[in-house]
Amino acid sequence: MKNHSFFQSLNTKLKSQSSFQINSIIFLIVVLIITVITSIYVSNEHTIYWWDFVGYQNAANNLTNLFRASPQRAINDILGSLSQQKNYLVVLPLIPFLYLFGNHRIVYILSINLVYLLPFSLLLGSIATKLIPVPSRWIFWSTVAIALLIPMSWSPSLRGYPDIGATLFILLAILIYLQNIRLNAWWKIPVIGLCLGISIVFRRHFAYSAIAFLAAVSCQTMINFLTTFNSVNNSWKRLLESAIKISLISISSFLTISIFAWGFIQSSLTENYRTLYAAWSLSIPDIFWRYACFYGLITLLLVAMGFFVGLLTKSLIPSTTIFLLLFGIFSLGEWLILLRYGNIHYSLHFTPIIVLGLASFIWTTINTFRDKNKTRLIILSLTGILLLGNFIFGITTIGKFNNSLRPLFATNFSPLIRSDYDEVLRLSDYLSKLAKNQELVYVAASSNLFNANIIRNANRIINPESWSNLRAISKPHIDTRDTYPLPELLEAQYIVIAHPFQKVLLTDEQVLKPGQQDLVKFVYNAFTQNFPIAQDFRKLPEEFILNGGITVSFYQRFRPTSVATAVQTLSAVQKQIPQRPGRQLDWMSLNQSPYITYNYSAVIETSENGYKLMTDPADATKQTSKYFLYLGQISESVKITGQLNFLNQECDGLSLTFSSLDEQGNLLDTTANNYFPGDLSDLNFSLAGKNYVYLLLENMTIDRDELTDQCGWVINNLVVDD
Repeated sequence: MKNHSFFQSLNTKLKSQSSFQINSIIFLIVVLIITVITSIYVSNEHTIYWWDFVGYQNAANNLTNLFRASPQRAINDILGSLSQQKNYLVVLPLIPFLYLFGNHRIVYILSINLVYLLPFSLLLGSIATKLIPVPSRWIFWSTVAIALLIPMSWSPSLRGYPDIGATLFILLAILIYLQNIRLNAWWKIPVIGLCLGISIVFRRHFAYSAIAFLAAVSCQTMINFLTTFNSVNNSWKRLLESAIKISLISISSFLTISIFAWGFIQSSLTENYRTLYAAWSLSIPDIFWRYACFYGLITLLLVAMGFFVGLLTKSLIPSTTIFLLLFGIFSLGEWLILLRYGNIHYSLHFTPIIVLGLASFIWTTINTFRDKNKTRLIILSLTGILLLGNFIFGITTIGKFNNSLRPLFATNFSPLIRSDYDEVLRLSDYLSKLAKNQELVYVAASSNLFNANIIRNANRIINPESWSNLRAISKPHIDTRDTYPLPELLEAQYIVIAHPFQKVLLTDEQVLKPGQQDLVKFVYNAFTQNFPIAQDFRKLPEEFILNGGITVSFYQRFRPTSVATAVQTLSAVQKQIPQRPGRQLDWMSLNQSPYITYNYSAVIETSENGYKLMTDPADATKQTSKYFLYLGQISESVKITGQLNFLNQECDGLSLTFSSLDEQGNLLDTTANNYFPGDLSDLNFSLAGKNYVYLLLENMTIDRDELTDQCGWVINNLVVDD
């Protein structure tokens, strides 16, 4: 800019004092602001948290308790979590706070904001100094202030998401790149790759931010090549050098992920996440409107004006602006067109661009109207009032109004308050006493108002030492990700029904695409319409009335469900929901829990057609038999092969029976064989017939006596072939 007199006069005053002292004082003020706002916010909450709002907090609390009991076990758990979709690394920096001050919600949220939100705002301030060519201190601290005035900078962490920790590494990669977009310093290449990789290790969905970063760098490289092709002699050489550097960044990022989370790379190659998470993918109009409302339409207008006018008036550094716009465009394409996930923590992919756009607007206004003090003062005053009002509307109860003007301001994420708090605690306590022997409780409700997770977390409050004894589940919860509910229903001793049917709504904070909870709805219908499986239960007299007129009732099992009824139930759910659920395999276990231990699974797919079936080695229930049901494609004649292995050589022998069933559970054909430990245990069965839909595998002792834990077994390479 040609005239910096306005900034020079301010800068002269600042130079009369120690820069370090001034920056330290401002920094402490920022820390104080974050601490006060967080403390007031959390102190005003009165709710029972659920799903993502408490998932990472529970993980952090568990890890803290492990560190108190056995640091080695805690470290082992951290390492073991790295291959999972969600791991402990992102909450690891929070553990010292919880360790010192206790496993409280306020400590958890405050630690997120001090460890992650604070550096998040500071990094945005640093990036802004590479965007706006005026004295850096003013740019830096004004951008920090803007970042803290954007409600969506706060909302994810105030709701319990630590994902902002992964955002830090994306911002650090951007800052290093913008210091010199040609990356002349060799050390920057692996450091940028390391930052991108760590962001993905922290939270998997930041792989899309890493892709957007690399795509933006690649596009900027091509733009520079095309604009300098005729004027620079070595433009081709520069292009090749840039391509090599981008490749090295990608390689270093991949190596970082490989070191810390190789399991994630493997699952990415074998798992179709787009299909599994299709339930979270909203329609394009819905997702655009949702994200626009997150920030407020006026805010988005100011952001657009900031970048556009800043480029036209040359108030912004072109190379930085181009990169940020490219990064924003690619992120927009990924999240609003390709993925379309609507939960609030995904907004962290956009918030940095929003903050920098607002900073651009403010400083472009200062530069454009530097000779018109009155006009500049009016615009800046209105902008300041808007940002402050937007902040208040976004995170306080003042913003809980709804009219035609509401979308102009940020979506309200005020403190969560549940007026039926005590009633939910009473309900959880009732269930805890009802299922005092850890019987399975199936909750046929899955909304943001009432679900199994709320019941379990209420029990954490009532019984902090023995909360896990209440085995309340609502799985399957989502059609595209889960399985048919039959194994859970067969094991459940109690069913919880909420009327009207509880499902996730499009207007909820934790949101799903409409029509993605038909599996839960099926169980609700089964008991409200008295399906055959519901006739194995009796309704209990107790009822609870919750917010929104929700009436919760309970059913208790009084007899086991027969195989025929189980098959009829499966047939009914398949007819009601023709599309197979996302993780439903061809085999399912019928009368043993699919939730025995963290590492145990009764059915594992080992190849395209091969399966591994097993009984739980820790099962001491002495059931007289175990059942597995095959629901894959069946021709008129099938051959069944596999290898049976005994888990205990003291078993007196087993009888395995394969039967063909129709959709009503009627037996059409059967074949059996006996097996003993130490003998050759290759399976070779054949079944022929017409009109059968399922195969049933039953095992029991040869004398048809109790099947004890001494007769546990594994069938490897089980194949059903035409």
